[in-house]
Amino acid sequence: MSGPLMNVEDLRVAYRAGRRKVEAVKGVSFEVGRGKCLGVVGESGSGKSSLARAVLGLEAEVSGRVEFDGQDVLSLKRAGRLAFRRRAQMVFQDPIGSLNPRMKAGAALAEVLRVHGLAKTRAEAAAQAAHWLETVGMDAAYAGRFPHELSGGQRQRVNLARALCVGAEFLVADEPVSALDVSVQAQILNLLKSLQENRGITWMLIGHDLAVMRHMADDVIVMKAGEVVERGPAADVLSRPAHPYTRELLASAPNVARALERRSRRGTV
Repeated sequence: MSGPLMNVEDLRVAYRAGRRKVEAVKGVSFEVGRGKCLGVVGESGSGKSSLARAVLGLEAEVSGRVEFDGQDVLSLKRAGRLAFRRRAQMVFQDPIGSLNPRMKAGAALAEVLRVHGLAKTRAEAAAQAAHWLETVGMDAAYAGRFPHELSGGQRQRVNLARALCVGAEFLVADEPVSALDVSVQAQILNLLKSLQENRGITWMLIGHDLAVMRHMADDVIVMKAGEVVERGPAADVLSRPAHPYTRELLASAPNVARALERRSRRGTV
């Protein structure tokens, strides 16, 4: 099917602060092409995470239109929302906070499979869980370990496996590597890139690391105070920013430009 997988028009997200209503996302519009990665960048408090949750129907006070594969997400009822959940999943920033500390890795995947009716028996669920752990680069033996027995990178791989095991086509990754060691960050990002290239996964990458965005995203939107101030191909926006705010973001991380230049010369970007 042609056309974008995700199309967002005039999206607004508000929160209650006592008697006041605070608007965190203010009339944002964008689309995400099939098999592409959209990067969403901005400083803390710019509305990135509120946007990420809103496109998956996880925010209460939302207006506008979120269309996924031609279907209006915000108007879905219970059955339709469950079907949407199988196709669109979120990977959160904190890998250990996203897992039940009393549930082993394999059981965490098996529970999701049973909830969505994708495994009829415990044995079938366990076999599928092992398969998906291997898909994200983990030995099936890790299915028997609790979250505290896993490294940060392994926990995030479990979270990715949990998202993929229900057949997700669209992932929203909210700062998925910021809580990990630098060496492990590259492994998880390479895994996400591989899923995009080999499985056709479409995804949104929420973050603030501009070098990562330059490497991972096809297109990028820059958010400030709940609004999009710049958008376009990632290479163009992050190499030749037009908006003063984008230039400020780049200037606030002076090593980014040099790192990008070195990577470009080595042919690794």
